Amino acid sequence: MTIGIIGIGSLTLELANRASHAGYKVIVNNPRGNSLVRETLEKTNPTIQLTTLQQAAAADLVILFVPKNDLEQVISDLPDMTGKTLVHTSGLIFNPQSLLSGLNYAMTYKITASLLPTAHVVKLFKPLKLESGTTESQNKEEIFFIADHAPSSLKVKTFLNALYFSAIDLSGRLRLNHTGLNDGNSLFSSGRKY
Repeated sequence: MTIGIIGIGSLTLELANRASHAGYKVIVNNPRGNSLVRETLEKTNPTIQLTTLQQAAAADLVILFVPKNDLEQVISDLPDMTGKTLVHTSGLIFNPQSLLSGLNYAMTYKITASLLPTAHVVKLFKPLKLESGTTESQNKEEIFFIADHAPSSLKVKTFLNALYFSAIDLSGRLRLNHTGLNDGNSLFSSGRKY
């Protein structure tokens, strides 16, 4: 499977490196210019290839990290994305316990979905842990996602698990706890501690 990454940030760079090490073919396009990331990729993982926007968008799974100000222009430059699974990454979540309320303020993926109505947009969140706790060798690192399309949800979860993440689908919880967006209820009512 080929992974196409459009836009480079700390999360997309981490996903690119993990995917490459897991045996995926990874191609990257930085809409602000590939020369800006060429040296970083050559130093960190020379198997990752820089490519055109159209080639990255044609991959089996597309991961998007584009600043909100550039989003409409980049999306207008994409080829037909009908039926494609597109993983939208943006926004840091500092406290996984407040993830659901954080979704209320980090909905740029909904803008992406509205601009690409025939694609299957999946929102990816990686909590930023400020405290040191268990090491990655003790537990898989948790990463959260939301998807409205079951096959895309499974595709993304399988991909993330292959990268040694513990992929947690929040789609059902978001639907069940929709009122929690406004009243501050905790997403994690199961008592699980983060």
